[in-house]
Amino acid sequence: MATKILVVDDEEDVADLLGQRFRHKIKDGTYDFRFAESGQQALTLMQNEPDFDVLLLDINMPDINGLTLLSRLPELMPLSRAVIVSAYGDMDNIRTAMNRGAFDFVCKPINFLDLDATIEKTAQHVQQLREAAQVKMMAELKTHFFDNITHEFRTPLTLILAPVAGLLQLPDLPESLRPDLLTVERNARQLLYLINQLLELARLEAGQLRVAVQPGPLSDYLQELVAGFQALARQRGITLTYDAQLPGTWLYDAEKVAHIAYNLLANALKFMPPLAGEPAPDARRQVTVHLSGSPELVRLAVADTGVGISAANLPRIFDRFYQAAPGATQLPVGSGIGLALVRELTTLMGGQVSVQSSTTPPTGTTFVVELPLQPALASEPATLGTAAPDWLPVPIPVPPAPDLPSGHAPDSPLIMLIEDNEELRTYLARQLAPMYRVLAAANGAEGWQLIQQELPDVVVSDVMMPELDGYELTYRIKNTPATDHVAVVLLTAQGTHSQRLTGLRQGADEYLTKPFHLEELVLRLHNILVRQQRLRTLYGQQLSRPELSQPTETVQNGWLRSLYEVLEKHLDDPELNVERLADQLAMSRKTLLRKVQALTHLAPSELIQQYRLRKAADLLRAGHSVADTAYAVGFNTPAYFGQCFKDLYQLTPSEFSAAPTPQP
Repeated sequence: MATKILVVDDEEDVADLLGQRFRHKIKDGTYDFRFAESGQQALTLMQNEPDFDVLLLDINMPDINGLTLLSRLPELMPLSRAVIVSAYGDMDNIRTAMNRGAFDFVCKPINFLDLDATIEKTAQHVQQLREAAQVKMMAELKTHFFDNITHEFRTPLTLILAPVAGLLQLPDLPESLRPDLLTVERNARQLLYLINQLLELARLEAGQLRVAVQPGPLSDYLQELVAGFQALARQRGITLTYDAQLPGTWLYDAEKVAHIAYNLLANALKFMPPLAGEPAPDARRQVTVHLSGSPELVRLAVADTGVGISAANLPRIFDRFYQAAPGATQLPVGSGIGLALVRELTTLMGGQVSVQSSTTPPTGTTFVVELPLQPALASEPATLGTAAPDWLPVPIPVPPAPDLPSGHAPDSPLIMLIEDNEELRTYLARQLAPMYRVLAAANGAEGWQLIQQELPDVVVSDVMMPELDGYELTYRIKNTPATDHVAVVLLTAQGTHSQRLTGLRQGADEYLTKPFHLEELVLRLHNILVRQQRLRTLYGQQLSRPELSQPTETVQNGWLRSLYEVLEKHLDDPELNVERLADQLAMSRKTLLRKVQALTHLAPSELIQQYRLRKAADLLRAGHSVADTAYAVGFNTPAYFGQCFKDLYQLTPSEFSAAPTPQP
């Protein structure tokens, strides 16, 4: 893009001279010159075309001199810069020009090499100014957008929180509704806090956030904030301690300090490994908050004994929206907002934050925030209280999952829920329990173990999970012979077209995007289970209705076809039993039992017998004798064969041979 240059000079030959000297740069579009022979003419051009990059101004002109014109430049073209080109190169003129905002000064007679270098340097500076202005404008637009969107969010959130609070106060509120209402309240407050954090980041980026200090009891203030986390810590079996060695009244920005402390504490508790057993305070599961300092520097340290942060992730944890790769830890990934806000608020207050962490025993992470705070003077009474700001979401513990109904028949469909958000997992389990048997797991690895053990009918899984994500879990389910019949519903916040395709390519049967309607999930589960039941009925009829085609010719399930092939190979072997069949299929007896029941509603022993009898029907129709048929399909005696055949087909083998062949 050409550098647009306005030359203001009353000498008649200046246009021809510059046109000749810079003809190559004019021709290739590097420079675009415009000329004015007086200050007034230049003023008109500046008003009509305020996009000049560089002005070359003479000082001595008949109407408006160059120095006067220079003083108008910030008003008319604030992002342009002027170079004085004049024969009046004495120190007084140079000083006056520079004081009025000139970027540089070139003396006449002109050294054109020097002028060319000066124009390039000035144009680069103008480009930097415009880029900075563009960044600032975008930041201001972003802040304005976040201001507006925050307002738009606050109104519906208020209309959620206020009625919910009112309902929770009702004396006759059914206890069955209280858990769901508390879940709504907790998550609405958390959503409001996330919105506030995004707004703070936008204001920081736009330079609109200011530090406003007031005197207050900093130690007591943080103690109240830490106390708000105690119930949550106890529920998770974590010992949370607060140690303060900073008495007196201090000058600090309470809102920003609260943001910093809250995020560090929430982070420490969130990334503590879950307990396998009953929660109880454990000396090995600690989060410690330590406050100390001197009259020049206050030090806040938050240390935990959690899993630690890997060396690969440590340099980037303060980056905005940075998240560790799924599966990189045994814990859920965060939003990438909290720690970025901690660093930027700390920097805004003139402090610094550091982190030390280890992922090898002893594991743990320590964040240290150092702030240059001052003690309040004796004449400055405390104006800040000790209560945490009301916009902070109260870290209320998630209530334990209720006992699910157990009145189902043993053959009721089994649903496996895999979701790392405890509240959502509990909610879904509570909603599905009246209809199905329900198992739940907090992550993909735990879920995979249970799937192999229990062989559920349907798996409902999140995608973004620690240790093993939903995509990989789906791939394992669909590519493991023992589990390939299990249906998978992916339930996730990743709802783009490419993400949906990824899930479906791994073999997912359904893909639902959060937020979802519970009724839709229930209907999709119902439809999947109906399809599964129809297939079971079909596979059963292929054995119980001899007029239908051979099972090996029509069966849709690849594993079941493999099982039939093993039975066909050992058809005349009376010693083939469930144990030997499991060995042939390289799976445990228990897995074989669950797999066969899931596909056919038959026990493996029943399936073996019915397959033999189905083959016997074909042999009898082909003219084989009853005795030959009995031995050919693995029965030791024709009498026992005849009894089993009549039990299944309601005809003796002889009657079946004589009867006309029924049409399918």
